[in-house]
Amino acid sequence: MKPLLTLLAATALAGCTTSDVKPQDDAIVTALTGKPITFVTNRLGLPNRRNELATGSMVWTYFDNDKGANAKACRVSLSIRDGVVERVSIATENQSLVSFVSSSCSRIRSEVTRSS
Repeated sequence: MKPLLTLLAATALAGCTTSDVKPQDDAIVTALTGKPITFVTNRLGLPNRRNELATGSMVWTYFDNDKGANAKACRVSLSIRDGVVERVSIATENQSLVSFVSSSCSRIRSEVTRSS
């Protein structure tokens, strides 16, 4: 029994220690990565949450929550250094069975991909 627990623990830790982060293939990521914060604030306004890190970078977080039958929760986090978006992360959560067929982050997606 003890070797099985050791194997399970080692497997779990191996999965947690990878430092590679696969970039997300999404129009939001493409539209915001490398853009100055003025572009972000012109499109999305001020963030819902803002954290300043000791490293000098900032993390801005925007929320886009749909309600009703298509209920979805969407969080877009921007890692910003020297006034430029370095990394974009999107997290979504379907909150009903119907929401699986609709796209997430619809408000944010439409704002960042609109033509000026």
